Amino acid sequence: MKLTISLLFGFATSLVHAVKAPNFIIIYADDLGYTQTSVPMMKDRPKLGHSLHQTPHLERLAARGMRFSNAYCPSPVCTSSRASIQFGMTTARVGCISIHDVVMNKRKVDFKKNLSLAEMLKEADKGYHTAFFGKGCTPLGWFKDHGYDETDFIHKHPNGNAHGDWWEPTTKTRIPADDPKRMFSLAKTSVDYLEKRAKDKKPFYLMISHYAVHVRNTSLKSTRAKYLKIVAEREGIADGIPDISKFDTNASEMPKKLQSLWEKANYAAMMENMDTSIGIVLDKLQTLGLEENTYVIFSSDNGGGSKNTPLQGGKAKMWEGGLRVPMIVAGPGIAPNSQCDQPVAQWDYLTTVHDLAGSKAPLPDDLDGISLRTVFEKGNAGKLAKRDTGLVFHFPAHYTTPITSYRNGDYKLMRQLNTGEVKLFNVVTDMGESKELSKIMPDKTKEMIRDLDAYLKKVGAWTMKEVYNTRKEELEDWLMRDKKEVTEINLQLARADSNAAEIKKLKAELKFIQLRQAKQLKSLEQLSVNSKSTRWF
Repeated sequence: MKLTISLLFGFATSLVHAVKAPNFIIIYADDLGYTQTSVPMMKDRPKLGHSLHQTPHLERLAARGMRFSNAYCPSPVCTSSRASIQFGMTTARVGCISIHDVVMNKRKVDFKKNLSLAEMLKEADKGYHTAFFGKGCTPLGWFKDHGYDETDFIHKHPNGNAHGDWWEPTTKTRIPADDPKRMFSLAKTSVDYLEKRAKDKKPFYLMISHYAVHVRNTSLKSTRAKYLKIVAEREGIADGIPDISKFDTNASEMPKKLQSLWEKANYAAMMENMDTSIGIVLDKLQTLGLEENTYVIFSSDNGGGSKNTPLQGGKAKMWEGGLRVPMIVAGPGIAPNSQCDQPVAQWDYLTTVHDLAGSKAPLPDDLDGISLRTVFEKGNAGKLAKRDTGLVFHFPAHYTTPITSYRNGDYKLMRQLNTGEVKLFNVVTDMGESKELSKIMPDKTKEMIRDLDAYLKKVGAWTMKEVYNTRKEELEDWLMRDKKEVTEINLQLARADSNAAEIKKLKAELKFIQLRQAKQLKSLEQLSVNSKSTRWF
């Protein structure tokens, strides 16, 4: 009898612990810049909040949680950031560095060998249910292969940018006008998921990955009308701004001088629509009684493509505007309306969630992330573990200015990968990166170069030479393949005799391939230009 009671007590205790395991929601925006929400990431600098964009639900999240003034995404472009966040590694270590990563493709990097956020929580053995809704990451393929129990990947291809513009990309089926960028269907899918977890009491990890605010920019007509009116009033346009986009059949009726103002209003409306979608999820979390035990992390995959003043640059650029992003966290033990100024990166999320979940399963030895738990609980008073190296952002891209950036403490080193030229900035006192310090701080510069190079060598990061050579090989292989196809089609044309239908089909194929060849030749020429570029922007 005592044994039975003891077993029952132990079983009941384990259930209590399972219920108490915290939940996690990561809300990931696409191409959202540091100053694009109405929440300033520094409370004492209200102008860092956008004066036009209205995001009241993010304001509410910040009011009950913590904003981060020095939060970084892994990369200035989406694909590599999305790989990094899943595995707790810098892009250099994970082996996915840019959008069309030719070296990654050539080496056939196997991401299934890495431990994902979802798989890590499965190993915690606390009964976690995991889900991923929204934009995925092309190199990772199907997210159910990375430990996610539930996804909304229901199309021929895993969810990517095209799924934010088309309901079914393969057939070019349009997204309904009342669901721009799938924002509201994404909210519904997430709400349905929360309701299921409220019923079965399972702890959960949910990643909500928005297609907004990536181009093509779309918004609800009613919200857009609101901002068209606001923008017209601000610009002193008495007759208002017509609601006509460049994609509408009557686009020619739109005065050219008003087109950019329409874009501004449309973007602001899209921002508010995304915020409303986020608010629907946050409201349901509260209604279901899950808010108290759920960590909500909001951030963006890279810097914004629009103006990021006072930061320099934006998407696809290695300056602060491309890497420093908004980040807000709310949840158990996090002080309301608080702020953390310590530098953090999204590859810290995996280690942080492992810590907060109370997992005893060991983590891999090759992670770059550290736990942010102490700053979640104590803000700037929290002492973070020492990083093996600071924050490394390696971007040897063949299609734009290739730069590696490295932040350690207050300082950020930047190296132009074609020329080897370096710049040094104190991004605490000079977040706009306007005062170059390498000449007046040579010892600091040498120290950071030495530490950066040691890290890149240790993880086997792609070199710029390897990237250019691999891209050149790829284009030349494609041209050789097309040359063989052209030869074969010409032979078929010679044998086609008087079969008009067959001749027409072969000529169409020939034209298509020749156009492709022209593009590849142009890409080869551009590659040569890019490899000689000394630009920083």
